[in-house]
Amino acid sequence: MAAGATRRTYHHGALRDALLAGARELLAERGAEGFSLNELARRVGVSSAAPYRHFADREALLSALRDEGYDAFGAAQRAAAAQATDPADRIIRLVAAYLSFAEENNAIFGMMFRYWSWAEVRPDTFAPLVDAVTEAQEAGFLPAGQSATTLARTIWCTVHGLTTLRLTGGLTKLGLDAPTDQLIRDTFAAILRDPTG
Repeated sequence: MAAGATRRTYHHGALRDALLAGARELLAERGAEGFSLNELARRVGVSSAAPYRHFADREALLSALRDEGYDAFGAAQRAAAAQATDPADRIIRLVAAYLSFAEENNAIFGMMFRYWSWAEVRPDTFAPLVDAVTEAQEAGFLPAGQSATTLARTIWCTVHGLTTLRLTGGLTKLGLDAPTDQLIRDTFAAILRDPTG
């Protein structure tokens, strides 16, 4: 701590929030492996013991960040689904929200899917996609012969791969990138069909 600086004091709950905010900053700057709880304490301006009041260790802190990420991701998915005009549009909007969330929250997004255990996966986060696939099957936009879960998994794998290639610059390097809306519609044109055709 710099000379003349004083350690901050936090009321109950505010310290946890401050630690999470500081951890988000460090995560964006250095990645999940790039900081320690001691460094986080210095960043927030508290003693090196203070983080342990709320987090047993560094992994517990990262797990809390992943939980925040899943909550925010799920909220973005539900908001996108609510704006749809029909079942096919709902899937397109969910895919667009997936890409947008990843681009706007790159560090958290990468950690959500890289440093996870199956016990941490939040099925409710992905429920909007399964629901949208079910509705799209009933409306004829998707084939009814497969389970909604299987089709949702296919769509999830496709959009996750697309997102990863976009974030790492792979699409640009291969000359395959396009504006987001066009990219999504081109990618899913082979999956979604016109029920009146």
